[in-house]
Amino acid sequence: MTSLPPPEMPKYSNASINSLAPKRDGKAVTALVCAVLGLVAVPLLLGGTAIVLGIQSRKKIALSQSLLSGEGIAKAAVIIGFLDVVVFILLLTLGS
Repeated sequence: MTSLPPPEMPKYSNASINSLAPKRDGKAVTALVCAVLGLVAVPLLLGGTAIVLGIQSRKKIALSQSLLSGEGIAKAAVIIGFLDVVVFILLLTLGS
């Protein structure tokens, strides 16, 4: 019988716990697109949609444990969505 040394164990680095790159949440991008389009056409509908999708996306990103990114995009969508709705209401009241 030949006596072979045991195989070497693989070396692991503790440099990164999660080596997966976070994915951008698609709902955040959709919310931003709706918000920007709401500045041009159908502000009440698209602005409201942007607000709802942006809030849902921010909650989903917060619960994802850093697996999803796009917090800033979702926040921008909510802010622009609110601007869509407010400007639309102001134009309606001033136009009357």
